[in-house]
Amino acid sequence: MSSSTIDIIDYRVGWEMATRIAGDKEGSCRIAIIGGGFSGAALAAQLLSAGQPSVSVILIGRDGCPGRGVAYSTRCEGHLLNVPAQNMSAFAHDRDHFLRWARLHYGSDVRPDEFLPRRSYGQYVASILQKASEGHNAALEWRQDEAISVNRANGRAEIALLGGDRIAADKIILALGNFPPGDPKLPGRKEYSPRYVPNGWAESALDHIREDKSVLLLGSGLTSVDVAISLRERKFEGKIHILSRHGLLPQEHKRNLPRTAWGINLFPCTARGLLRLVRARVREAEEHHGDWRAVIDSLRPFTQRIWQSLPLQEQRRFLRHLRSYWDVHRHRVAPEIGALLSSELRDCRIEVHAGRVTKYHENPEHVEVTYRDRKKGESRKLHVHRVINCTGPELDCRRVTNPLWRDLIHQKLVRPDPLFLGLDTAQNGAVIDAHGISSDFLYAIGPLRKGSLWETIAVPEIRAQVSALALHLLSSFEQQGWGGLARELTTAQT
Repeated sequence: MSSSTIDIIDYRVGWEMATRIAGDKEGSCRIAIIGGGFSGAALAAQLLSAGQPSVSVILIGRDGCPGRGVAYSTRCEGHLLNVPAQNMSAFAHDRDHFLRWARLHYGSDVRPDEFLPRRSYGQYVASILQKASEGHNAALEWRQDEAISVNRANGRAEIALLGGDRIAADKIILALGNFPPGDPKLPGRKEYSPRYVPNGWAESALDHIREDKSVLLLGSGLTSVDVAISLRERKFEGKIHILSRHGLLPQEHKRNLPRTAWGINLFPCTARGLLRLVRARVREAEEHHGDWRAVIDSLRPFTQRIWQSLPLQEQRRFLRHLRSYWDVHRHRVAPEIGALLSSELRDCRIEVHAGRVTKYHENPEHVEVTYRDRKKGESRKLHVHRVINCTGPELDCRRVTNPLWRDLIHQKLVRPDPLFLGLDTAQNGAVIDAHGISSDFLYAIGPLRKGSLWETIAVPEIRAQVSALALHLLSSFEQQGWGGLARELTTAQT
């Protein structure tokens, strides 16, 4: 039996023991977190770490092991973190927490700038949640199920689960992560297409592909890179074609970059003005033997503030014209992954195309995909044996068909943000309903807040949200006689 298998078995046994002590204690506040990925697990751990018997937490997720989510439950050893170890702590007040854990559980020689396997990070998140659940006063219940609706009655909320159970809660946090993949709209594709894989992250997505001679990945972002790595790990030796509107692959990180600072507090309030400013700073950095990556990284502390200062029209302009370029420069891959991609491109084992699909035709032997070349405007054809949707999360929340999402919209408990990237939320994460009123029991965290924060999908940004929301939730119950809890948490974070 492999060590990873033992870890999973021990972990599940631990959860069976932990959930026995969880319960709805009389006079307690029950917080339900819908979503068992990093956001939900980190928030649960933060709340439980306060060690107060007045708080119980129930964590609801579809996966077998909480804390991992899609990204960190991968079985592919070649899937590395996109952020170095020194920036991956789950706790805003303890920036070296993950680094210490990695040196204890992964390797004593782990460097701060090392990019570790995502699978190991999933074990880290699971470990902090399990440790928090074993506290003296911890009350945590893990439910492997899917929430399908939320109702409010008599001052308390109720969550209906797909399995038939109902869960009462005082506060509910939506930690749903990214939306499922969107539909790339392939003209001519039938509803049942044996050679088309609608979700590159599906567990069976890459089954029986090893025998194929060529594969087309739709989308050239991080999902496409992950699928390409998985294909090679599965000994797929055929040609990998990658097709997207712009044909841009994620850039790679570089180690030991000199730090840079903006030295200004005001930024342009137009997308074009921001682009000019960044380009000027990149030229300045290069003149001093610097690197554009340091310029982009130096924007990170200001990104949410810049985004919120942009008028709605300029936010839309950014999404329409600059989003693709921002994504590939801001969300980079580990140097090892970048080197692998460069080698595959150089050897023509991977070929990247830029254009829009105009026709899809499938027969028993292959798929013929016609696209209009972005640069030349000419129609080109690709003949492949499999097409995999790697376009990433759905970008328009109006197209999301998740039962819980549709129920929340139907009941007018939530409303989309003006850009339809996710939910409209207040500064503290409370969702805003269809009437423009901030909820007093329903909150959102992580990618769902992309419309209001933009940068809200990476660990450094999410852990800050986790700390702020945990403090807000605990502070909101001061009238119940344990207001000192919020002050203790504030002290721990400073």
